[in-house]
Amino acid sequence: MSARGEFSSRIGFVLAAAGSAVGLGNIWGFPTKVAENGGAAFVLVYLIMAFVLAYPVLMAELIIGRAKRANMVDALGQIGESGVKQTLGRFTGSIGAITVVLILSFYAIVAGWMIAFFFDALFSVIGQNIPWLTEFSNARNAIFMAVFVGLTAVVVSGGVSQGIERWSVRLMPTLFAIIIALIIYVSFQDGALEGWKVYLLPDFSRVMDAELLIDAMGQAFFSMSLGVGTMLVYGSYIKKAKVYRN
Repeated sequence: MSARGEFSSRIGFVLAAAGSAVGLGNIWGFPTKVAENGGAAFVLVYLIMAFVLAYPVLMAELIIGRAKRANMVDALGQIGESGVKQTLGRFTGSIGAITVVLILSFYAIVAGWMIAFFFDALFSVIGQNIPWLTEFSNARNAIFMAVFVGLTAVVVSGGVSQGIERWSVRLMPTLFAIIIALIIYVSFQDGALEGWKVYLLPDFSRVMDAELLIDAMGQAFFSMSLGVGTMLVYGSYIKKAKVYRN
């Protein structure tokens, strides 16, 4: 049996986990939720939810994964002491695994769009215009979805340290630099000051709005990739702590 892979460094794990959380869904969805729920009021409640509710769940998933060193189905199954509890754990893990597959199907389509628009921007730099790249069609979606799935397979085939961690260490700093550049660019656009006011000055009358609370809690869990076993699996690849004896 081959040795189970592990993250080779703490920064590698942090960036890989961040790559799971700070993705297209968050970059796309978070500003939308902020705009729909009172701007800074949503941000305030989101931060509270993230630290009070989501963070403990994150720690629990990482601890379970690191202790059991298995996939979400086996790890949750091993927690139970009896047959019924083990079956319930495996069932819960299976739901998480199915959910992850459905999430991947969503990301495959959206990431395919991003790749298509990337090529459109690339060709526009050299003076070429290819409308097919930006026009919605099943053929375009299928082709670029396949490209994304292929790239994902290449990364995953390298394993934890030589695949996921290696690319996360290179690509996540690039993503953060792009986000910072976009923030600076948008800040100089017309209406940017009004936008920052909405984003930073909360309307406290909306803080206890039921819809806002639900959206903030959902976004907090989504931001940390919680509830489906993703962080549990990442935790299973963290190196075991060394035990020093006198």
